[in-house]
Amino acid sequence: MAHFLGTISKIVYGFGMPATRARVPAFPVGRPHPPTLHDVADREMLDKVFKALANETRRGILAVLHDHPGPMSSHDIARRFDIPWQGVSRHLRLLTEAGLLVCDLRRNERAYTLDRALLRRVAGRWVMRVATKGTVDAEGNLVFDFAE
Repeated sequence: MAHFLGTISKIVYGFGMPATRARVPAFPVGRPHPPTLHDVADREMLDKVFKALANETRRGILAVLHDHPGPMSSHDIARRFDIPWQGVSRHLRLLTEAGLLVCDLRRNERAYTLDRALLRRVAGRWVMRVATKGTVDAEGNLVFDFAE
């Protein structure tokens, strides 16, 4: 019985398969250049923006600023969330470091506005780049039209 179960596990789980299996290339052979995101933004900027967008509270802060017609103080933003003010302050700092918010220092407070242009330029163009097929130029490279 044990020999039978050992044989079944080799068949089901792939044990005992030959070590030399043919590998399938990730891209068709002969493709000159795999697609990159250099046309969108540099790697560091993409990482900062998408790290900032990865948190639900930070996305909520962006939504609050989007719906508000002008700059908002950190106090006004913090009142809309059910977390301590220090937590909101940290999220505001990360969003500012990513470039998604512009912080203006006033007398006793900071006022934040959403940098819509950067959000469109980095995140919007990245989504458009990944979601569209693009066209092939004369050299065989993919070309994308990033109309602003």
